[in-house]
Amino acid sequence: MSENFSAKETFAIYGESATTITYVRNEFFTEEKTFPTMRDAIDYLKALAPTPGGIVLHIRAHGRDIPFDRDNITKLMREL
Repeated sequence: MSENFSAKETFAIYGESATTITYVRNEFFTEEKTFPTMRDAIDYLKALAPTPGGIVLHIRAHGRDIPFDRDNITKLMREL
């Protein structure tokens, strides 16, 4: 996990941004969902049981996608 990563700061900056989650349900099936806000995406991930093994989260901001890796997603899920 990035020591400099702040879930609260990230949410303050990108919380209202459209967010896409790509995750692996099982080793053969990948699913992608887009949500209107980061909070909606994180709440969806929190509701999944069990948490998927492979997750990538992309925030759409400033005309580009900003990816977050599993470690930072875990921190977002824990702190938001």
